[in-house]
Amino acid sequence: MSGEEKTGRYGRFGGRFVAEALWGPLQEVADAYELAVADPQFLKQFDELLDRRLGRPTPLTPLPRLSEKLGRARLWLKREDLCQGGNFTANLAAAYALMAVRMGRKALVGESATGEFGAALGAMGNALGLKTLIFMGREDQDSEPMGVRRMKELGVKIETVDAPIRGRKIAQSEALRFWGTHPDDYFYCPSSLAAPDPYPRMSAFFLSTIGVEARVQIERADCTPEYLVAPVGSGGFAAGFFAEFAPNETIQLVGVQGAGEGLSGRHAASVVNGRPGVFQGTYSFLLQDEDGQILAPASAAAGLSVANVGPQHAQWAEQGRVHYVAVEDREAYKAVQMLLKEEGLLVSLESGHALAYALKLLPTLDEGQDIVVGISGAGERDLARLEAFRAAEKAAESGGRA
Repeated sequence: MSGEEKTGRYGRFGGRFVAEALWGPLQEVADAYELAVADPQFLKQFDELLDRRLGRPTPLTPLPRLSEKLGRARLWLKREDLCQGGNFTANLAAAYALMAVRMGRKALVGESATGEFGAALGAMGNALGLKTLIFMGREDQDSEPMGVRRMKELGVKIETVDAPIRGRKIAQSEALRFWGTHPDDYFYCPSSLAAPDPYPRMSAFFLSTIGVEARVQIERADCTPEYLVAPVGSGGFAAGFFAEFAPNETIQLVGVQGAGEGLSGRHAASVVNGRPGVFQGTYSFLLQDEDGQILAPASAAAGLSVANVGPQHAQWAEQGRVHYVAVEDREAYKAVQMLLKEEGLLVSLESGHALAYALKLLPTLDEGQDIVVGISGAGERDLARLEAFRAAEKAAESGGRA
């Protein structure tokens, strides 16, 4: 771990902007984390959970039919949809649960927009004898019945938050506030990379196994990627995926954000169309108006509907190491449908944003060149949205013919 990371800063970004009451609990977690990652026994326990519980390593999958359909280059997927629970958050849940046990805590507290992270925490909490409390917006619960049902079956206690919009913004604030009054009993588990130190560096470290696996698999597959592409909401998945490759400047890293219905309206492109500011305890790129008021993010993919991004991404954007773009909802829907039709794989709308951009790149590359797309999760929870999108498309076509 570099000295810069130990300070919780990534260039001018990051830090710990919290109320005084939270400073002590956060520093206690930071101290425990530095001891944990220096402890071979802790790392062994973590690796064993990844192997025996989560099904790692997840595969690197070639897509020959889709590649041939769109050009001469090759398209590959790094498949976190095949991890336990169907998404990458299980890796983070395993680490946080181990940290909670190490610190003598009896329960986990966090937030979730889709229910996936809440279910992952509930599963790992049960496996290690911990209770789980999840804060979740009322509208998110209505929009994500599968995730809510899974959490309830796991015995997760769900605290409903009345919020005017979807997304984890208000729920994260409530979870952090709750933890501030119960730091000796609960271990705080943010789903977002955009959080106060030490959580951005913890999250990136524990998710870096995704990038480490991908590097080894790419070498074994004789794959020489021109591009690595990943979805970016707060950016935890992409931070874990990109970090292993960031020193290799021959590979272009692309972070894909949610453009919603277009950048001229409501969207979730905090890096592409935001400005630096302090929010949720960290200094990073943020959706805000000219008066500094936080703007509500908008994306069909709840995991991308985030107002700010983790500090690692802010630094990479400022350095020019990662190229950030935004993809509209309709493009993501079409990419998910194309993958399902051509390769029989159903991925999340979050992943569909990254896939959509990769499908644009594919025809521009030559034979023997490669694109690797990071798939953050499976798409079963988006089936109803896909059906609604198809119906809307069909209605629009019928109206046009009339």
